[in-house]
Amino acid sequence: MQPMRLSCLMALLLCIPSCSSEKKTTPTGNMCSDFSFPKVQSHDTDERVSTVLSSMTLADKVGQMAGSKSGIRHTPDNEENNIRGFRFRDGPRGVRMEDDGAATCFPVPVGRGATWDIDLERRVGRAMGAEVRGLGHNSLLAPCVNTLRHPAWGRAQESYGEDPWFLGTMGTAFTLGTQEHVPVCVKHFAGNNIEDTRMTNNAIIDERTLRENYLRQFRMVIEDADAACVMSAYNKVNGLYCAENPTLLRDILKDEWDFDGFVVSDWFGTHNTVAQALAGLDVEMPWPLHYDELQAAVEAGEVPEDVIDEAVQRILRIKFKYGFAFLDEPFDGDPSVVESPEHIALAREAARKSMVLLKNEGSVLPLARTAGTRIAVVGPWANEARLGDNGSSSVTPSYTVSPFQGILNGAGAGVEVVNSVDASAAKDADIAIVVAALTPEDEGEAIIEGGDRDLLDVSKEQEDLINEVAAMVDTTIVVLEAGGPITMEAWKANADGIIMAWYPGMEGGNALADVMFGDHNFSGRVIQTWPKKVEDEPIFGNDQDETVFEYFHGYRHFDAYDIEPLFPFGFGLSYTTFSYTNLSVPCVSVTPGGRLDVSFDVTNTGSVDGAAVPQLYVSYPESAVERAKRELKGFARVELTPGETKRVTIPLKVSELAYYDTATSQWVVESVRHEVSVGPNARTLPLSASIVVGQAQLVE
Repeated sequence: MQPMRLSCLMALLLCIPSCSSEKKTTPTGNMCSDFSFPKVQSHDTDERVSTVLSSMTLADKVGQMAGSKSGIRHTPDNEENNIRGFRFRDGPRGVRMEDDGAATCFPVPVGRGATWDIDLERRVGRAMGAEVRGLGHNSLLAPCVNTLRHPAWGRAQESYGEDPWFLGTMGTAFTLGTQEHVPVCVKHFAGNNIEDTRMTNNAIIDERTLRENYLRQFRMVIEDADAACVMSAYNKVNGLYCAENPTLLRDILKDEWDFDGFVVSDWFGTHNTVAQALAGLDVEMPWPLHYDELQAAVEAGEVPEDVIDEAVQRILRIKFKYGFAFLDEPFDGDPSVVESPEHIALAREAARKSMVLLKNEGSVLPLARTAGTRIAVVGPWANEARLGDNGSSSVTPSYTVSPFQGILNGAGAGVEVVNSVDASAAKDADIAIVVAALTPEDEGEAIIEGGDRDLLDVSKEQEDLINEVAAMVDTTIVVLEAGGPITMEAWKANADGIIMAWYPGMEGGNALADVMFGDHNFSGRVIQTWPKKVEDEPIFGNDQDETVFEYFHGYRHFDAYDIEPLFPFGFGLSYTTFSYTNLSVPCVSVTPGGRLDVSFDVTNTGSVDGAAVPQLYVSYPESAVERAKRELKGFARVELTPGETKRVTIPLKVSELAYYDTATSQWVVESVRHEVSVGPNARTLPLSASIVVGQAQLVE
């Protein structure tokens, strides 16, 4: 069958098996695949922008297009025209203040992604936006929605994982929350998926791979959340630096997607005055490295003044939209929200929901608060809070809670909790908890330290410690703190329980105790496919001048090459169990902008409260082009008491069935059979049904 053009045809969905006649039920849980969040209110600012622009000289206008020479995180005020500059602050795990004060430190985004909780991520974004404003600034450099192409990527902790649709979903939620207070800058556009060679690497990406796997999420955040700003990446894409890449910045971002915000460079990520201006770079940061020659380039006829006017219009539009354009108009926030009890409680909630139970042999967890029990918390990082790397995303809270302190706080009277760097505390212990972690030297933004990971293991010393402790005690639980998958073949068999805590933020230790002692159930699910060994992954290419980005990565790669993962995408254990039954895919007639409601029952079949995270995947067994074996297209988070059943409906957009056809430069939905599957992770999908997208009439 021939593919249908999504832009001109109506899709008719015919269901196999036959149509359900059941009464429509109310969706339950967070319905995550069809956003109806309102955009930030649009204000009629064009006239005001035009008035201000007409009063500005060329020098005034060019002055709006670069950072201030007196600092590295703001653009200059223009007192002659009463225009306030941008006051940028880094995210994305909180407001980066460096030596200027403290702010709430939330779990890193990879951890918050593991909550699969859209409402939570929007609340975190709202809190960060309020703190940015409360601390006297007006823009947040977050979210990061770059694709985790390989788990060794140094900045894995800053993004939401490997799936582009999931990245766009969580990035949209964060943006909507933050932009209730200040504009965001979604980053890094595009193909920024290697850290060690980020300044020079040329990412070779064919158009279909680029559109489907590396641009999709940016478009979602722009169109669904009205993101105010986009940051260009350091690297090249197909031979051109991103800051001077007209295909990315002008053709796709501004013209095709109708993005009406502004584009800012990554710090020191510019190279050529004329090329970047013509490509559509509106603001150069941290100061005018090349735009100090921009006025001369205009006067010499190398850059049309219309290009300058367009850039300044975009800049002013955002300043007016968010209410901080004029210096004589206050843009005040509430400083009392910074590290407020509400925000600290939110950080603890996010940390608790982020943690993933990977192994629980013999149900060693939850821990009982039995008087006389001796718990040893050991390891070099047991008594130190690991917040993440020391790059641009680092946050300094006024206090932190380490794993040892949190477990001590949560153990209760009569339980002895002891601590040591080595295995000595495990002697005579009933239970040993080994905290193993990566450090800023192992992974993170490549500034002075950090960069991409050389291996996917924890250090040999930590592996030996796990095995040594396991030989000494009856019960050994390993808590991992890192930004991405850890291979564990050297010690996994000796651990009775394994927890992925990510970098859990300032309240991480208390959150860890919440789930280990069973005060709250584990509900985190991994958002990265965990390999058994690094050789199971595609070639990373972080030591090359040019790196070819393959079409398949993450769970798509593991499916395409029939590789068994250590833990599949979406995996996570609970203290209870869930069943999935009664799948219904009603027959409906929809337009390309319509949707199909996929409904099913989820039952808590265990004895304690818990949160199920049902996931919806679509497969394309009859496609005329090579496609992934399955792709995530929806999910929900459903809270259930023991024995409770809820009917869950996940809306599936017809447009989500499309692939990018490079021959026609169109997104295309094929008129073939599609498989819809539902289950707890990408490799366990007990429910499935077929749908056929049928031929239909032209839509004018």
